Amino acid sequence: MKKGKRVKVVFPIEYRLLVTPVYKEREKQIVTLFGLRTINEFSNFHYEIIVEPAISDKTIRLDIRGLRAPQVTIPGSGPAVFRQEFPDLHGTYSLVVRKLDKQENFFTINITDKSVTVKDSDEQRFCDVVTNPEEW
Repeated sequence: MKKGKRVKVVFPIEYRLLVTPVYKEREKQIVTLFGLRTINEFSNFHYEIIVEPAISDKTIRLDIRGLRAPQVTIPGSGPAVFRQEFPDLHGTYSLVVRKLDKQENFFTINITDKSVTVKDSDEQRFCDVVTNPEEW
């Protein structure tokens, strides 16, 4: 019997990045939330995405370093997640998301106290940027 070729499924988008302003009641200030999640969901644990964030001048870099298993061994399912809040971001920024294999996506975003807008992005990308928490 002849075997057919295996077709590898291509997932063009691997990550979804949420960039949105959030009001912190305790500090009485508005911060910009960066939330990164995987599109694929894991069935055993809630993994954490290891990301090294860096801000210099008007460039925000998010270097994805891999996944980390949770400290608590309670099973659960869902995507791997990273969250980071940055205060005092206003204006137009270049956003660079870089994977472990050195592949990069570039975005231009405008941040205000009320909203975040994506002005420009790569055509071929592995990361999708959303500004509404419901789309994340």
